[in-house]
Amino acid sequence: MGIGKFLAIIGGILGILSMVLFYFMPEIFNLWRFVDEGSNVFIYIGGFGSWSRDIGFNFGIRFSDDIFLLIVSLLTVGGSVLLFIAGVKGSKIVGILGGVILLAGPALFLLEIITKIGIIGDVLGLIPALGSFSLWFGNLSGAVWGIWISSFLVIGGGVLGIIGGVTI
Repeated sequence: MGIGKFLAIIGGILGILSMVLFYFMPEIFNLWRFVDEGSNVFIYIGGFGSWSRDIGFNFGIRFSDDIFLLIVSLLTVGGSVLLFIAGVKGSKIVGILGGVILLAGPALFLLEIITKIGIIGDVLGLIPALGSFSLWFGNLSGAVWGIWISSFLVIGGGVLGIIGGVTI
């Protein structure tokens, strides 16, 4: 097995893990989060349109009606599957395409953050004061928010997939 195939498969694994691990450890593996330990408010956004809220009472993992977050997850899974296929079959085009599709997921999610629509709009409904700050990263009076580990796993998987696709 060449290095290109190996990188494509690792990129696919990172993409799948970024979505699946949210259901086991949402406080660590999430796409975006808001944490305010002083007032016991914890909001974690994960894959497949799901989010976890703990606002004095833990609501558990729920599914939202956010179509953009569902598309983000489908792009992530689709790109990951293409990277697996590229790693097994040794196809440059499929590897590059899988990496680009994998990167399209976080790009769409960042667009959702910038425009403050979908589930991000729901979070702003719960915490309206957050709307006057950058939602990519930030902190204020003990509250911390921003994109988190699963977003970086997907981006890393996409970059590895493109590099793997080019070197197959």
